[in-house]
Amino acid sequence: MTTGLILLRLLGGLLLIVVLWQVFVTPRLRRFHEHDAMLGLAAVLNRWWCRLVHRVQFDGLHHLRSATDSGPVLFVANHTGGIDPLLVQTACARMVQWLMAKDMMLGPMADIWTLARVIPVDRTKADAAPLRRALRLLKQGHDVGIFPEGRITRPAGSIRPFMDGVGMLATRGGAAVLPVLIQGTPDTDSVAASVARPSHSRVTFLEPI
Repeated sequence: MTTGLILLRLLGGLLLIVVLWQVFVTPRLRRFHEHDAMLGLAAVLNRWWCRLVHRVQFDGLHHLRSATDSGPVLFVANHTGGIDPLLVQTACARMVQWLMAKDMMLGPMADIWTLARVIPVDRTKADAAPLRRALRLLKQGHDVGIFPEGRITRPAGSIRPFMDGVGMLATRGGAAVLPVLIQGTPDTDSVAASVARPSHSRVTFLEPI
């Protein structure tokens, strides 16, 4: 068999894969987030990762359904590590756009946070722009997530004072407020390690406010 014929068959095989992907896979992926196939693929991969690597378990899913059925939702969660937004997203049919510290969005996870449309917050200065963006998203019917303590809490299970902003979003966003308790994630302050290390995580959705 000549080299040209081998290359021709390889190209034909690749073309067939592309066609099959577009015809059968892409429409299914678009059923996930905002009819965006890339976000749909990311959602599928995230669910596999969180279930296989972090063995995530969920409690209070009826509270999640109750909140999302009523319209946009403001997720208010404790912060245990970089994996937190991905764990919560695993249970959600709609995309949750999280406010996250800008300095935590660097490194190998940067592209993931960009794809997830995370709202960056600069903790070194007072800047109302991220809160205005989050408020606008809520009023447009989108879901938003916030870690009101502003940073990872140590030791696990403790509660830090809430930072400014969550009250404004809760009272002016016109959304259901859904408290979320996250437990069992890897004990590390590294975002990459929090995502990569195996765990037995648990996410509990409490009664919406």
